[in-house]
Amino acid sequence: MKRVFYVLGATALMVLSLASCNKNNGKDSDINWDAVVEDGFYVAGEATGSSDIKGTCVMTAGVNEVTKESREGMFEKYIVLEGGKEFYLIYNEAGKKVRYSAELKEFQTPSDNESYGDNPESVLKGALQTGDTAPAMKVAKTGLYHIVLDINKSGDLDAAGGAQIVLLDASNFGVRGDMNSWGFTASDPAVTTFSNDGITWTFKGQELAGNGFKFATGNYWKVTLDDAGKVKAETSLGKDFLPKDNIPASDGAGIYDITLTFKLAAGSFDKSFSMTLNQTAKSELPTEMYMIGAAFGNWTFGSEGIVRLPKTPWKDGCFVVTRFFKAGEGFKFSTINEPDNWSKAFAGRANNSENITFDGDGNVVVPSDGLWTISINIPDDTMTLQATEIAITGPCTGIEGDDMWKLENAIAGTVDNVNGTATVTAAADGDLRVYCKSAFDWWQHEFKPDGEGGIMYRGLWTPAEDAGNAGEKDNAELPAFNVIAGSKVTFDFNAGTAVVNR
Repeated sequence: MKRVFYVLGATALMVLSLASCNKNNGKDSDINWDAVVEDGFYVAGEATGSSDIKGTCVMTAGVNEVTKESREGMFEKYIVLEGGKEFYLIYNEAGKKVRYSAELKEFQTPSDNESYGDNPESVLKGALQTGDTAPAMKVAKTGLYHIVLDINKSGDLDAAGGAQIVLLDASNFGVRGDMNSWGFTASDPAVTTFSNDGITWTFKGQELAGNGFKFATGNYWKVTLDDAGKVKAETSLGKDFLPKDNIPASDGAGIYDITLTFKLAAGSFDKSFSMTLNQTAKSELPTEMYMIGAAFGNWTFGSEGIVRLPKTPWKDGCFVVTRFFKAGEGFKFSTINEPDNWSKAFAGRANNSENITFDGDGNVVVPSDGLWTISINIPDDTMTLQATEIAITGPCTGIEGDDMWKLENAIAGTVDNVNGTATVTAAADGDLRVYCKSAFDWWQHEFKPDGEGGIMYRGLWTPAEDAGNAGEKDNAELPAFNVIAGSKVTFDFNAGTAVVNR
């Protein structure tokens, strides 16, 4: 069969159609073969709820999750099938119809093959058969099913794959994302009746933030069609009901009631599915933010290497951090730092700067080794990544009056992206005011030597209660750190040190 479909094209399908089953050959005499005139693959049979081949039952072009592109000869369809009743696929081309089917058997996901790592425990699967003798297919119970047809037109699937039909029970739609740290939350109440005229899944009280969410048919992501993992069908629905992007929180971070509705229609998935997002409450802005990763706590919350981000003075829910990152080493953020608690972890926000990228596990990665500054704005649901620029302003610039605070008069320092340090040099005696450029005003990411070899961040420092500005203790300026002209200060942000050379 593999060799047959290796060369299968429009002409070959026309040849096959000469041996098609039709309304005069004694088979499937209850089917109205003339009901469909448009070319394409259709799901047909009594299991669809109709003896006619309906236009709503046409399959859409399939997307190979591996390449994220449409795959020639791959087709997909979500459709309700009635248990115990027959169905099959029909290919219609220029009025000629060919029956496609398979002897469906339960396929257990191999535990020793990484290509099947994100698969359900089992699916129904069978090698493709065509023509009058192709067996009718059945499912045991009524439900919504995701049908995947791959005719192996490119001939690139191995012997364990090949031309085939795969069925996945998609009745148990749920949500995965911010609300459950990409676990799985089923509909409440559970859906127990299924009809192509309409199904609604309900998810109440779901907390969404910057990562958003996806709808999924279970606690897995895809169905693998071959042992080599060359072709996979996605089992989740994201933005615009495509698998690629997450669905954002429409009104910002908050608590949402979500519904997903299915009603059988022709065309792409967005024609059959619709959704509603209703925010019932705004989320409280976080007062703390942490960074975790391979280089920051070894992915272990509560460990010594976890980074607490400075918050931005006068901007609630905003945080900024400068660190040395290695390209390819992923990291995430969380508003809590509790052992084994990933419920508040996230990678991006709804609006990321264009240079933020993610690895295969959904972690943030930087474009290249070096010092990078990351700004997180929860109210605006943004995250910004920029190459670190360090500078000094104020009295140590040697500029008089108010001009010393103008950013055009700030004196840039040097950044060492190999050793992960940054150095500034004072131009005059006086208080040293140092900052790294971020998505916020300069003083939102201000820091100084603490006089003991460490770094004091304005966003992490509060004065004593008896200080004169104690009423503004979360936003107070840092204590003065005086230097003389020519003094050099080298900051190692990962080590948390500030070396002063006067």
